[in-house]
Amino acid sequence: MLSPLGLLGIAFVGTFFWPVNPEAACILCVTRYGWHPLLVGVIGASGQLIAQVILIASGDQIRRRWRWFDQRCERARQRFGKILAHSAPAIGFTSGLLSVPPTSVTAALARPLHLRIAQLLPVMFVARIIRFAALAAIARRVL
Repeated sequence: MLSPLGLLGIAFVGTFFWPVNPEAACILCVTRYGWHPLLVGVIGASGQLIAQVILIASGDQIRRRWRWFDQRCERARQRFGKILAHSAPAIGFTSGLLSVPPTSVTAALARPLHLRIAQLLPVMFVARIIRFAALAAIARRVL
């Protein structure tokens, strides 16, 4: 059985390594274990929030070590850089809800683009709660 701490860990790891899928874990928690979708949303978003804080604090070091991640960040910076710089809350919401750009990339670019982290993180957190809870609620109804 997956515990709340296990879901938190999957969401954390899934922020860095995309094959570890927090969305699938959230769906499993509601369909197999009967958890409430909002609980799943809060736990999943919390795991990703922890990862995002780490990415904000040390994203430059991670980018130097992981070339594939650096390339992904650079593509997003070129595509969304001006929007990120002028509208951090709006892009934080689309990043959190739709993963455009991915939350890991948005967090890693927060410092270099001088984003207001105090505005960005809560917006991404709430958007992630909505994303995970909505997916879980849909799965609960359909499956």
